[in-house]
Amino acid sequence: MKKIVLFAGLLLTLTGCSIYHPQAVDIPLINHEGDTRVDASVALSYWIIPSTFTVNTTVSHGFNGWLAGQVHANFGGNNYYLQAAPGAYLPLGEKSVLEGYVGLGYGGAWNDNVEATSESASSNNFSYSGTFMLPFVQGNIGWHDLTPLHIDLALGLKCGAYMPNYSYYEIDASDQRIAGTDYDYTTTNFLFEPQLMFRVGGEHMKFNVKMGVSFLSDVANGHSSSRNFYYDFVSGSAGLTFFF
Repeated sequence: MKKIVLFAGLLLTLTGCSIYHPQAVDIPLINHEGDTRVDASVALSYWIIPSTFTVNTTVSHGFNGWLAGQVHANFGGNNYYLQAAPGAYLPLGEKSVLEGYVGLGYGGAWNDNVEATSESASSNNFSYSGTFMLPFVQGNIGWHDLTPLHIDLALGLKCGAYMPNYSYYEIDASDQRIAGTDYDYTTTNFLFEPQLMFRVGGEHMKFNVKMGVSFLSDVANGHSSSRNFYYDFVSGSAGLTFFF
């Protein structure tokens, strides 16, 4: 147990220059009034190497025969993210569901005195910090309670406008800020983020795994305004979903 706790603590210290990662938000598959899902998971995101480890939670609820909503939060290393999204659901049969959400996300990331690497745009160490807004729409389709193992399968597609407000500057060998190296990154990106989910277990608790990828239009194209930033392309998560 001590080794597990130590390993989890080391993962939480993973940091990088990433200003976004695919979010491990639950795909709830709400299918009736009063349906409530609470998801708790851990996620690891990658650029070239593992960059961001987060703990995640999502709460989703069906308010009536069509109206649903969810809230999500995650934190890890030097980043955080929150989102809220009202939506609607439509059962397509006894086992399938279509969902749609419109939401707003808010997050941020920071890092001080990052050591330059061979992939960095500069040979100097650097620091950055900032936040972003993310208005988005998301559509989910999935199947629930398949076979006696209560298997759930789902696909989610999120599209939005990633609106960053980050500050960057470089540091010399004496840990002093270098004049003329500071700038702000505020270019809005188109975000495209698909996600796959698998759950299996009992009626009231299931084990889940999720895999997501993301695309940020400006950062991915390597425009000069984003030259010192990157985002994580892929995230994998695992956890438990509780049904009430």
